[in-house]
Amino acid sequence: MSEFQMPLAGFGPDPAPLPKGHKAFDRLVKKIQEARESLDAWAAVLAPYQKKYTNELVPLCATCRTLRIGFVRRLDEALEERGLTQTERRAVQMLVVECTASLLEEGDDPELRALYKRRARGDYEDRAARARKAAAFGEDCGIDPEAPIEEILRWAAEQLGEDVGGDHGPPTRNAPSAAEHHRIHESIRALYRKLASVLHPDREPDPDKRDHKTALMQRANHAYENDRLLPLLELRRELDPGQGVWAGEDEEAVKLYTKALRHELAALEDEVMVAEADFRMRFAVDPLVSLTPRNALKMLAAEIKETRAMADSLEMELADVADLASLKRWLRVLRDELS
Repeated sequence: MSEFQMPLAGFGPDPAPLPKGHKAFDRLVKKIQEARESLDAWAAVLAPYQKKYTNELVPLCATCRTLRIGFVRRLDEALEERGLTQTERRAVQMLVVECTASLLEEGDDPELRALYKRRARGDYEDRAARARKAAAFGEDCGIDPEAPIEEILRWAAEQLGEDVGGDHGPPTRNAPSAAEHHRIHESIRALYRKLASVLHPDREPDPDKRDHKTALMQRANHAYENDRLLPLLELRRELDPGQGVWAGEDEEAVKLYTKALRHELAALEDEVMVAEADFRMRFAVDPLVSLTPRNALKMLAAEIKETRAMADSLEMELADVADLASLKRWLRVLRDELS
């Protein structure tokens, strides 16, 4: 028996697999391991993604915005020049208004806001307010976005009335009762104490072995402080590979362990969901886009390529409207493409 195949007080050799529960237990162990791997993967991809995003995508997006602003300003200048027909002038004015609104949606700019007001003959904020109103009270809500404010307020009051006394917030997922939580914690504490009695580094005279025991004890402490059963079971198996996960536990103990692992899995899955949500929010990833740690960098590379192509296209379009004759040709091409 090696130094770290230490017999633990109260743990006998593994019996035959229990007739009930062991398959569910093993499935939970596998799912917990997968959730851990997913959580680690989100943490691992963050730094390289952040570096590539900051060094490549952000400057390209800034370049595209600068080119789009230049394009809008050139069209605005063209409206002050002679030579455009009334039809061409209306088309250019519409382009200026829509392109400026798009830029303002991405970020405020006093000069663009003034340009929008001059060409749209109205404040951008009025347009934005109408858009917010339509989004908040659109067809899905069953109310006309153009309805009078009194009708909208009445609708909102009705919705609030329906919510009174209702269920506020989602229920916790399979949350244990106070008694169950106490039993689970007691089983974790009992396992922790048995491990601590073997691992305590102060009882080890050999410096190297003492350092190793210290590291193992730190793992046990972390698991116990976080009420995590599986790391303690894994640590027990590390100490004596000859023992299986069950290690002589009776059926009731296995049932309790299984229940503890279900709660452990739910907590880990919540952590994974939060990690993904934080990642999407930090990098403005569309919530409808399928995103995983495995495909994140590939998707970023594709977005960088697409943004670079957009910058090239914007440079060409800016050249296409550089003078009045070029602008008129560009408008004819645009009209033909849309017809």
